[in-house]
Amino acid sequence: MKAGQGFQKEFERFCADYEEETQEMLVLTDEHVGGASSWEKGIWRPSAEFLASVNPADGSLSKEKGRLSWLAEEKDKGIWIFDLKPLTIYRVKCRRIKEEKKPQNVSAGWENLYLLVEVVERELRNELLEEVLEEYKKPVVITDELCGSFELERAYNWFYAKVDWLGTTCRVSLECDDEDGVTAEGALAAFREIYANVEEWDEKFRTFAAQKLTGLANEWQDEDMDEEDDDIDGDGGEESSGSITKESFAKRISISEFTIDADGAYTAYYEDDDMFYGHVILIDGSIEDGMKSADIAG
Repeated sequence: MKAGQGFQKEFERFCADYEEETQEMLVLTDEHVGGASSWEKGIWRPSAEFLASVNPADGSLSKEKGRLSWLAEEKDKGIWIFDLKPLTIYRVKCRRIKEEKKPQNVSAGWENLYLLVEVVERELRNELLEEVLEEYKKPVVITDELCGSFELERAYNWFYAKVDWLGTTCRVSLECDDEDGVTAEGALAAFREIYANVEEWDEKFRTFAAQKLTGLANEWQDEDMDEEDDDIDGDGGEESSGSITKESFAKRISISEFTIDADGAYTAYYEDDDMFYGHVILIDGSIEDGMKSADIAG
């Protein structure tokens, strides 16, 4: 890996957190590869998480998740030097993070860190890791009499389903109970509380969003009229400047997605009926503390 003086200095600083000894491992990457965070200006820290590893010296399997990291420059964007693919077996040379440098209070795998030095072999076959991969790919479904069936999305540690929300199809995501990603009892119980009273909750979400965002919606409409000198069409009729009321705002928005975690913290996503020109409306809150904020995004 050729690098300029500035990069080399940062690379040495980065490597100082890792043991001097280089070891070989077979790793099965998970679905999170190809991302990078900024290290310094013009220098990036790509990483690739792995689901399991095998010690090639004795063939022993470890199901401890982990993460490979390294440094790269702007010119390396795209393949990030090593061009790792998801759910693929590699033989790598790496250096384990020093014990005193391990991050604390992080989720599984994020304390099991390695500096990736070299990719020795690509797209290997290994029976033990292939069994892990086969298990990883198996569908996991939880079913609730009221809410329906939810299927696991392992890459995001959520169960999801498309549910009927008062005649509108809504994608619902339930956070897994733990890193193993096989249950979501906490989030399901919290969602069941909402879904059992969905009409009441939907009205609350609409009313809260209208209270927080109607003024902003009118500002957006006014700006558009200033630029285009044109009326804004809504609900089958023309709306002039300032004509969006809280009542009309609440009626126009429609839910598209809902996420909730084990503690009952949620985000409701509502489509804006072009009041914000396609931005999504996000309503955040929790069952225990109520609604906290309504914003636009996207």
